[in-house]
Amino acid sequence: MTDRTYLDHNATTFTWPPVIDAMTEAMRVHGNPTAQHADGRAANMIVNKARDAVGLAMCVCAQDVIFTSGGTEGCNTAIWSALQAGCKRLLTSAMDHPATINAAENFGATFEVVPADSEGRTDMVWLKARLADWDAEEGRPFLSLVAANSETGVIQDVEAATDLVHAAGGLILVDATQALGKIPMTFQPDYMAVSAHKVGGPKGIGALYVSPDAPYSPLLAGGGQERRRRSGTHNVPGIAGFGAACENLINLEHTREVRDILEKELKAIEPNIVIFGEGADRLPNTSFFAVPDASSMTLMMALDLEGISVSTGTACSSGKVGESRAIVAMGRSDQAPKGAIRVSFGDNCTLNEVEDFITAWAKIRRIKLQGVAA
Repeated sequence: MTDRTYLDHNATTFTWPPVIDAMTEAMRVHGNPTAQHADGRAANMIVNKARDAVGLAMCVCAQDVIFTSGGTEGCNTAIWSALQAGCKRLLTSAMDHPATINAAENFGATFEVVPADSEGRTDMVWLKARLADWDAEEGRPFLSLVAANSETGVIQDVEAATDLVHAAGGLILVDATQALGKIPMTFQPDYMAVSAHKVGGPKGIGALYVSPDAPYSPLLAGGGQERRRRSGTHNVPGIAGFGAACENLINLEHTREVRDILEKELKAIEPNIVIFGEGADRLPNTSFFAVPDASSMTLMMALDLEGISVSTGTACSSGKVGESRAIVAMGRSDQAPKGAIRVSFGDNCTLNEVEDFITAWAKIRRIKLQGVAA
């Protein structure tokens, strides 16, 4: 696939060359990292080196990092651990990824959704009041909170939420899948999940941080790898790639300027456009918008035919007809009756990508342009 403009980095970003090199080298090491012979020790060294890099990127102690298959497994494991530890009623942010909300449902847990305001910020006043009213029969409080919403890019006040939950004697899971590599990792939760393919690493590998004081119950039973916390043979090439990605993290703050130019151009040619989360602190690379008179699925397919890759929201829900969970939570479904489009830039973004998008958008919408990305 050449000569295309890829603007779906929140779903999966490009795999960086150092990552491919690290994975290729790891594939030449034949030992199982749990084996005691020289080949096994060589593989184990790769795993340990990567764990150090991932822990450093997450700003946590490396020995508390568990390798998983991705953010979904990490979130599921944290929720399972909380339930096994006696948390009888869970709180999940309305802006959470389906990985946490659906996990609570699948485990048969009783849960409440913490509301969000019209910009997509989790309601901390509601959370504080709910925790103050917590009943001992509900077990230990547990909150799942996404650090940054994958659709709108709106950044949540994780520090405030953590303080409230810990003051109430509870536990907090932070889904930092979209946050890693994009905003400072200043969080101090009980659990934190991340995924490699959002930061230039390979698909199918992630990590879960578990605080030394947090309860933990393995989601998978087996050989007892990862200090008996996550059984299954290590994905050594994937882990090596994740480590290399974390060693080469690129700050995405420079994408903010390109994102803002895109939104300025769209506003100039689409008077009725709605940009969700515009009034809140957002990831610098993310824009989520709707034109009420056009189907987002139709627009996405038309853009695809023009060589532009975007999404209609969370990638894990792609292909499913329905409203955006984020837009519903913000109470703004009337502003996106036919869905919304998400554009998310990568570390190598340029103004040419904006020009490509605006040109294709104008063609699809039959808008005559006076100038592009000026």
